[in-house]
Amino acid sequence: MLNHYLNIRYIKKLTLATFAAIWMLVITLALLQLSVQAGFRSSGARNCGDFIEAVKKSEDGDTIVQMIPLKSTAGAIISKNIVIQGGWHPTQNCLENNQIFTTTADLLAAGFEFQAPQTRSILVHDTGPVLTIDPAVISLTIQHLDLRQLGQTTTRGGSISGVITNGAEVHLENLLITNNTVISSGGGIYLEVRGGSRLVISDSFFISNTAAHDGGGFEIHVYDNSEVIIHNTQITSNTTDGNGGGGRIVVESGYVTVTNSVFFGNQAARGSGLAIESAGNGPVEVWLNDNTFAAEGGNLSISGQGLRLNGNNIHKNFLPLILNNFAPKSVQITGITIDNGNYAVAFQPFNYLPQLPGEHIHFFFNTVDPAYAGNKPNGDPCEPPPGDLNQCDWKIYPATAGGSATSPFTGYSVAERPAGATQMCALVANPNHSVQLGTGNCFNLP
Repeated sequence: MLNHYLNIRYIKKLTLATFAAIWMLVITLALLQLSVQAGFRSSGARNCGDFIEAVKKSEDGDTIVQMIPLKSTAGAIISKNIVIQGGWHPTQNCLENNQIFTTTADLLAAGFEFQAPQTRSILVHDTGPVLTIDPAVISLTIQHLDLRQLGQTTTRGGSISGVITNGAEVHLENLLITNNTVISSGGGIYLEVRGGSRLVISDSFFISNTAAHDGGGFEIHVYDNSEVIIHNTQITSNTTDGNGGGGRIVVESGYVTVTNSVFFGNQAARGSGLAIESAGNGPVEVWLNDNTFAAEGGNLSISGQGLRLNGNNIHKNFLPLILNNFAPKSVQITGITIDNGNYAVAFQPFNYLPQLPGEHIHFFFNTVDPAYAGNKPNGDPCEPPPGDLNQCDWKIYPATAGGSATSPFTGYSVAERPAGATQMCALVANPNHSVQLGTGNCFNLP
């Protein structure tokens, strides 16, 4: 009986001690969190500091605010859990290099302007990837950046390269990945996603990247039931001599989702638009929803054993936001209302004045493939593909020679909206009424 009593007392003491230890751990972690407050560390023009120094000085939870003018990364390796946020404009000089601010309110009060998503900051490097993700990273967001690899000596991943592992979460948002050339695979991006990790690429552009082997725009390898999501992204004019002109995803085991994205004008030996390959014992689950694989350079290739393909893959031709440092000339729809039975489409041109004769605007519904929103590149009349008479349907703005291309555009009535159309789109058009792909956006219809 006494032993039983002592055992109960011992268990109670042990329970209390364990509870106390856990509670002290919680308090310690909370105090540690308070002592390491996440801040905003400046980088870029006007004495705001070098990017590589901002990366070195940053602590977990920090946000590096990158100023808009071009800046070299010096091949920075990201090994901390941070946010890299472009789109900031310094309206006055920083007080010091890599100055720290506590909140975004402090940044705004100091005279900085946040111009994203309309404008990205430019980061460059010439002897390797612009940014490299270290396996130590657990949480990373990179957003509102134009990443440019200036040299041609990079092996893989001209803009971003690295390994994501150990349950890490990486978000790449509103990036322009363009004109990278690599001597192996993954022209714009080369990433390995391991250890149950998650990679999300959204509202981005992969344009005119080249890889000698595979994955013209990007190459992603997926292991250990990890997940890759690509959403609202345009992949165009990328090339490779191997598989996946627009991009290549190789899955040992894991999950791939591609939605609301557009593939056209890419070139490859197989899978000119996108190649998805199963290369292991699985499971391999692939979801394709609401994407466009255009007739030219948008071919989809699915290969390998044990791959399960899901989704409707309806062609809705969604295009992400057009941003004014994305193309020399562009047009952005900023809002749509209904006025007296017509759509009133507010828009803004960047770096050119729409006019006839000359470069102007083509407006069209998102039931039209962007490649068919104008004449052929040589000016010959647009010819719709067999069985799809909805193509080759657009309206010119200004509508007449000498007219004014003032906002809003009111050339479409509500009654003209085709079945299935959910957005109005715009592209820069050439004098011969061909269009400049990738120079516009789509906007939801009311």
